[in-house]
Amino acid sequence: MSHTRKPPLVTGISPNEGIAWTKVTIRGENLGTGPTDLIGLTICGHNCLLTAEWMSASKIVCRVGQAKNDKGDIIVTTKSGGKGTSTVSFKLLKPEKIGILDQSAVWVDEINYYDMRTDRNKGMPPLSLRPANPLGIDINKGKIPQKELETLFPGKSADFTSENFSAAWYLIENHSTARLV
Repeated sequence: MSHTRKPPLVTGISPNEGIAWTKVTIRGENLGTGPTDLIGLTICGHNCLLTAEWMSASKIVCRVGQAKNDKGDIIVTTKSGGKGTSTVSFKLLKPEKIGILDQSAVWVDEINYYDMRTDRNKGMPPLSLRPANPLGIDINKGKIPQKELETLFPGKSADFTSENFSAAWYLIENHSTARLV
């Protein structure tokens, strides 16, 4: 006696929207008897079979690929049950392109720009983002001869982005006439 199975029925997808290559979990009934029984899987008209991972007769995990349709059904095809139907749909979001001058929702931790010497693994911000005058005091360069500073601080530098940075050299070189109030 031959027992035919019912066709696949997709009843849920999580998340139900996302950009291309979003990992989704598909839920339903009769989604196959095993990995080899799954012979077709499309989301928004895109073939997702290559990324499909059959988990059980009620669960498949895959990645949504590039699709022409912005919104579409999830269609599962199995050897044992044929082509299925879907009671839910997936919405493919288009990633927003952001130009160099456009605002974006990116948090910039300002502390990294002022304490760059302590954590070299974070990288260096562009020169335009480095503070020109981090102390906010008028800069008076050239009052102390460079040779004297090199003698006072051998192997050191007044460049605050250098590993050999010397705060004393920087203050003497740039703020020797400043008065503390």
